[in-house]
Amino acid sequence: MKYSIQIFIFCCFLGLKTLIAQEQPNFIIIFTDDQGYEDLSCFGSNKLKTPNIDKMADEGVKLTSFYVASSVCSPSRAALLTGRMPKRVGIPGVLFPKKNEKGLPTEEITIAELLKEKNYATALVGKWHLGHDKKYLPLNQGFDSYFGIPYSNNMSIASGIDISPNIVLNDGYTLEKMHSDMQLVDASGNKEAKKSLKDKPPLMRGNEIVEYPTNQTTLTERYTNEAVSFIKNHKEKPFFLYVAHSFPHVPIFVGDKFKGSSGTTPFYDAVQEIDWSVGEVFKALKENGLYENTIVIFTSDNGPNSHGSAKPLKGRKFDTYEGGQRVPAIFWAPNKVKGGVVSDEIVSSLDIFPTIAKYAGISIPKDRVFDGYNISKFLEGKSKKSPRKEMYFYGSNSTKIDGVRLGDWKYLIEGYRKASWRKLTEEDTKIKLYNLKEDKSESKNLIDLNAKQAKKLLKKMQWFDAELEKNISKK
Repeated sequence: MKYSIQIFIFCCFLGLKTLIAQEQPNFIIIFTDDQGYEDLSCFGSNKLKTPNIDKMADEGVKLTSFYVASSVCSPSRAALLTGRMPKRVGIPGVLFPKKNEKGLPTEEITIAELLKEKNYATALVGKWHLGHDKKYLPLNQGFDSYFGIPYSNNMSIASGIDISPNIVLNDGYTLEKMHSDMQLVDASGNKEAKKSLKDKPPLMRGNEIVEYPTNQTTLTERYTNEAVSFIKNHKEKPFFLYVAHSFPHVPIFVGDKFKGSSGTTPFYDAVQEIDWSVGEVFKALKENGLYENTIVIFTSDNGPNSHGSAKPLKGRKFDTYEGGQRVPAIFWAPNKVKGGVVSDEIVSSLDIFPTIAKYAGISIPKDRVFDGYNISKFLEGKSKKSPRKEMYFYGSNSTKIDGVRLGDWKYLIEGYRKASWRKLTEEDTKIKLYNLKEDKSESKNLIDLNAKQAKKLLKKMQWFDAELEKNISKK
């Protein structure tokens, strides 16, 4: 009898532990690379079919005024993971695989580190691009595991990264040739020789290179298998899974099963393969009894490269016109998020950090300034309005503020990245004021007709820039 009671109590304890674990929601962020505003069928594209992502949109909240914090890779990712503006965390521009390159400061708190407070299992599958030196890599930024490439897929190998004793070498490579590539990357001059190293990123597991050059044709499939495996192996405790796809960034690689699948271009073939990947993730959630207790967020790191589309928006990657930072976004969460909603309220990737904190029951750290808002009430339909009323725009690789959106109005000093290949018109070089509710394509400059509105937004820009400078050295 005594042992029966003990067994009963023990079973109740295990049941309570399981119940508590189930009540803690899982979080999955799916982050694509260089996918534009129009590059999904549920956002208006007729160049491909994305049924799995479309289903997410039908069952979740589809956001049509969702902004990332930068129009280029590294700063956008830094903001997503920290809830802080890129300039505030010291990543205003793109990082490269060069010697002594900086990275996301280790004193910053990522979503993964935040969730460790509630004993979450954490994993990053895919592109990192926040520093390749060991101290900056995902395992030192709150992630239990990492499988992917450390930066963009058009980049080359960097020196200083540990090499697995079981490394797989492709394309006739030897260890000696790989080390030669590393030395060439670090060497000054010889630009032509360095060009031969482009599009040859290393594949990493943990802190080690496990494959070089990466077989990029199978990359999306391998990311997907890794993500599904993580879900299956962590169904007994809450988890955070960050799936950061390497595509459709150029050069574009597509698995054999998806080559030509869209009937249009390799760019859209690659997005269709990502849609398949999303479907596999949802399938794994269902098969492992996690479907009802997982929050899934899908979005892109910035506007499209030259192969994609941001229509009807103006601009693309690198720009502070809408097409640079306004991207497709979907929040999906049964029993939490009100489904079937399409909203044009202003929301940002900066808001993901505090919103995840709210759903996980974790208080936001008070020792630093955050730029995100908790949007849980808005997502749940308890409020029709997003708490965010403004969005700031910084040029690519720049600490200089270019514009601000406040409500329906946007004030913009410089919309296009200054580049030798881009011819700026007289209109481009003017200070601009747009009403985005009436003109999301930013085709009508209203600066001469609304001096009072322009002055209000300029003052808002100047205030934020001063606030940012004042707090830049603070945590």
